[in-house]
Amino acid sequence: MAELTRLPLREIVEFDFVFDEVRAEADSWDVCAACWIIEYGFLSDDGFSDFCAGLAGMGRSTFEAAIADPDSLAGHPAVQEISTSPDHSLWIGDEELLYAANRAYERLTGDSEAFWEATEALERSVAPATGSAEPERGRWDLVDEGEWQRRLPKLGAMFLAQRMPVT
Repeated sequence: MAELTRLPLREIVEFDFVFDEVRAEADSWDVCAACWIIEYGFLSDDGFSDFCAGLAGMGRSTFEAAIADPDSLAGHPAVQEISTSPDHSLWIGDEELLYAANRAYERLTGDSEAFWEATEALERSVAPATGSAEPERGRWDLVDEGEWQRRLPKLGAMFLAQRMPVT
């Protein structure tokens, strides 16, 4: 948020607009499945938004690799650490990043509603998005661990191994 407060107000709103577009690139069932696996089945609309924000916050190369092949996340040190966390207290999701522009704008203006008004004005000035609210292509049962192994074999193996009882 500190970096955003150094920008002009319009650029803060534009950042948020572009950030939303970037996060939308992650809207696929395989990325959703990666979220399900990595975050131990804690998945809701908000949770998936947080996950996609966290992916974007991990940097362009990680984000783009995850979009192209969500199974590539198995090689990321943060995901490896999550997979060995005994209490499941670690996750990728970053809710704070979702609201960074809003908070920076409010900090500069002192007005909690001004950001939303500026966002709506920007949205009205650009063509509306044509994407669907839910990805349909490639939909599969996220609870099916056999599908994890088939579709996301590295993540499946990493997180299934962590669940296996030690004998």
